Amino acid sequence: MLRYALAVVAGLFLASTVTVVVADRNLDIPFPFNCSTKTLCSDLRIKLPNENEEYNAVYLGLTDGALNFNLSNKAGNELILFLGGIENNRFRVIVEEPDRHRYKLEHSLEKEPTTTPLTVDSVEDSAVTASDGNGNKAIVRLTPLSIEFYHNDVLESVFEGNRIIFQNTEDNQDFTFSVRFVDADRLLGLHEHAADLALKHTVDLRTDPYRLRNTDYGTTRYDLNSTESMYGSVPVIYGFGANTSGIFVHNAAEMFIDIDNNRKSAYFMVNGGTLDVFFLLGPSLKESVRQYIDLTGKPHLPQIWALGYHQCRWAYNTTEDVKDTIGNFDKYEFPLDVLWLDIEYTSERRWFTWNATSFPDPVDLLNWVDSQGHRKLVPISDPHIKIDLNYSIYTDLLNNSYFVNSPNGSAFESECWPGETSWIDYLNPGARDYYANLHLYSNFPSTPALGGFWNDMNEPTLFDNLYERSLPYDTLHYGNVKHRDVHNIYGLLQTLSTHQGLIARDEGKLRPFILSRSYFAGSQRYANKWSGDNWGYFEDLRYSVPMALTSNLVGVAFYGADIPGFFGTATEELLIKWYQIGIWLPFFRAHAALGSPRREPFRFPNETQVILRETIGLRYKHLPYWYTLFYEHTRTGDPIVRPLLYEYPEDKTGYDLTDELLIGSDILAASVYESNATSVSVYFPGKDQSWYQVTGDSPVVFESGNFSDVPVDLTFTPVFYRSGSIITRKPNVQRSTADIKDDPNELHVVPDKNGNATGRVYIDDFESFNYVNEKQYLYANLDYDSASKSVKVTSIDSDSDSSNFTLSVQTVYLYNKKDDGTYSVDKIDQTKDGVPLVDIDLSTHSLLL
Repeated sequence: MLRYALAVVAGLFLASTVTVVVADRNLDIPFPFNCSTKTLCSDLRIKLPNENEEYNAVYLGLTDGALNFNLSNKAGNELILFLGGIENNRFRVIVEEPDRHRYKLEHSLEKEPTTTPLTVDSVEDSAVTASDGNGNKAIVRLTPLSIEFYHNDVLESVFEGNRIIFQNTEDNQDFTFSVRFVDADRLLGLHEHAADLALKHTVDLRTDPYRLRNTDYGTTRYDLNSTESMYGSVPVIYGFGANTSGIFVHNAAEMFIDIDNNRKSAYFMVNGGTLDVFFLLGPSLKESVRQYIDLTGKPHLPQIWALGYHQCRWAYNTTEDVKDTIGNFDKYEFPLDVLWLDIEYTSERRWFTWNATSFPDPVDLLNWVDSQGHRKLVPISDPHIKIDLNYSIYTDLLNNSYFVNSPNGSAFESECWPGETSWIDYLNPGARDYYANLHLYSNFPSTPALGGFWNDMNEPTLFDNLYERSLPYDTLHYGNVKHRDVHNIYGLLQTLSTHQGLIARDEGKLRPFILSRSYFAGSQRYANKWSGDNWGYFEDLRYSVPMALTSNLVGVAFYGADIPGFFGTATEELLIKWYQIGIWLPFFRAHAALGSPRREPFRFPNETQVILRETIGLRYKHLPYWYTLFYEHTRTGDPIVRPLLYEYPEDKTGYDLTDELLIGSDILAASVYESNATSVSVYFPGKDQSWYQVTGDSPVVFESGNFSDVPVDLTFTPVFYRSGSIITRKPNVQRSTADIKDDPNELHVVPDKNGNATGRVYIDDFESFNYVNEKQYLYANLDYDSASKSVKVTSIDSDSDSSNFTLSVQTVYLYNKKDDGTYSVDKIDQTKDGVPLVDIDLSTHSLLL
């Protein structure tokens, strides 16, 4: 069925045109939604309040440690303003109408933040000054309104009241505001966009503002190096510089953000809800990131298998196909942990059903998968429900009013994968509970080998371009909330419900695994993320790295990109290069579109298989290092993969380099994203450090503070260990993580110029919540001292029962820098007859080399 949409494009900055778009769910022709077609942006982008529209503030007093103001202008508009202190160098600003009728966002914050009572230092005719007693203060300028935020008397950011506009009609709840980052060198954040790390200048009107509205583009390609919206939205900006600060806009409505890189300011145009902004005063990027993530939460650890290799395509259609694919991974000696099931495993795309013809005995299949190295299957589950009176899930949801409604109060209906469908209203707690219970073994035949769920199409997406492939703004959720106000948290709410279901399914014992395409601030508590339906081109590979880096800066750390591009047919060269950088992104999955050639690693010529086998194996050998980073992320919120500026904020040369990334602090990987490359220019950050190349055949050492042209060929991408580090690895690669997780370890000791090195290692049972509930784990420092030729192992924060977990070391590799710029490695055996001599427990222990 064709649906026709007529759009009058009356842009402020473009000549008026009329565009007719014919939209068919099979054609996927996109409607040209951008600033010129959205009144939110086209009406407000260059609007400056005149003298009558500027708001002035009247101080009302201090209530429960927070400042309250009335705002008014000569046009007769009135607002109220709340200014509160939040522990750990943060402030919160809320602006709304006096009747407080606007929707107030829920579910994004992990909890209500702990407030810090403010003390009013001075009240003058022109300003009110308040401080929190911890070096932070705010100066509220009254006429016209602006708020300056200081940390240790350094002005960090300014809430610019002269850009406040509030619309207040039934159909229009748009508002605007602006923030300036005073000492910033560049602005970062606003995930998700297929763009570089630093936000680009948009106020010259040559580029659309950054848009945040969770959106699916179907089979059309989302633009690269673009400000257009994508699948997820995290409205966080960091003003990075000598003093770094940030903001988090606690609002899930659509928004456009104009970036002025001359003033280092961001102008927000928001479609509804409450103006609610957290100011993060840093003063470093690391502290700002931690301040934000503390608000929206850190994830629990994934099970170890989730860090292995995932194989997916649309679709593995039968039991035989699943068994044949897994069998060939073993036959050709490729490690594999997860095989994914796309929509065809279901009965007529009814979620929580199995296709009885293709998968006649799913429990038997899952038992077989488990027997092959404790591998997992992960199936897809979308938020739309097939309209079918013989489908009990549909009738249950309908009878309980658990669907999103049209404005007339009936369940909203449109089209998606099953045909005519309705959408679950996850804002309704009853609907969330019902959906969660669908994951129980009693409701969906499966076993723990069904390792988790893939929540897709949850922007939410429908096949109707009249509504930009999503729910109309005026559809209604629980409590009569318009979709306009909650659009960007729809995917978060689905994953919240899925997570609840998996916790219940496994009685709280196993850590849930969920992949989501749509997300918002706080989604990281429930799900990991991939960059969506990319294409098999070198440019898509190139942007996969900065997208992962930005994602990690805003707390969505378990992030990756489909290898080697979901759509299209990548060349073998591109496929190899994508695997080589893909192993260094947190989420490691190959995926392919319907109709694409089969491209599992074992299907390529032998010479390509050799390269891919070595590459995938490198991921598995570094599992102890990855697992430790994931654990540390649950403690601190620090990114798992990091831009150079995160670890080296004083090193300006590395600020804008996004074709290389740090994995933790000790491994540097460079992306090769050009065809037929014979070398790649790599910058080595830091001061008085060396970087040891550990891929390729040349054991070369590079000095920090320099660019070097590093030779490459098809067989490797450059990877380096930092001097002064100890990298814990596994010596062998087998079928899956289950087969190697308990194997003895290797320590790769890379001394610094003083002959010392440090590292950390984390070990637990790799699957349960005992590390949280019972504190059952080993977390230890590793310290190498060249004088004593020993590695000292010291517990950081571990289980008091030292018998639970031990660090078993089989071999130590000691790296020795030579005068000619290369290095040698001493292999120091710690075994006798293949048995490790030392199992290091929680007491202080020295491993003599």
